[in-house]
Amino acid sequence: MSCAHQKESKKDFYNRQNRKIHKARAQLNMTLDECRELAKEIGGKPSISSLSLKERWILIEELKAKGAKVFNPQLPNNMFSGQSSKHNENAKDIYPTRLARWNKRFPNRRPGFASNEQLAWIEAFWDLDFNDDRSGSGLRGFIYRQTKNLKKGPVSDLAFLRGNHVAAVMMPLKVKALEKHNQ
Repeated sequence: MSCAHQKESKKDFYNRQNRKIHKARAQLNMTLDECRELAKEIGGKPSISSLSLKERWILIEELKAKGAKVFNPQLPNNMFSGQSSKHNENAKDIYPTRLARWNKRFPNRRPGFASNEQLAWIEAFWDLDFNDDRSGSGLRGFIYRQTKNLKKGPVSDLAFLRGNHVAAVMMPLKVKALEKHNQ
């Protein structure tokens, strides 16, 4: 990839992030100054444009945690030497972030379905220990494969995971996490 093309890609990515930030800000009825203050907490300056692409990704995640319904574009691996997109958050923050999102989406218990805590753990395990950033079906495909032979299966969306599906999805993730951490 030529240097000029890579810079253009970073600019395109920056612009896509910018659209997401301002869309999220509008959904939250947040003023530009309030958003700049949030940017200051992340990057040290009250400026959205001064944030790195990684910091902008974190800003979008913060806006999502506050209730914005926007897609946060995944940071491409080739854009950041030595950084993987699955490490854009601190490991200790992944579960609480996921749990807050599920609690906002499903504030009441859903009988027969996986709990918000279980959904957050599955996502956290996937992001930390299982996701290898290969292109393909990812978590949705994994869930489909794990539930295809179960009662009320298959499902491919984590939101529709039933209580009886949790063990089939969670166990391989736990095994992979143990293998990874015992190396």
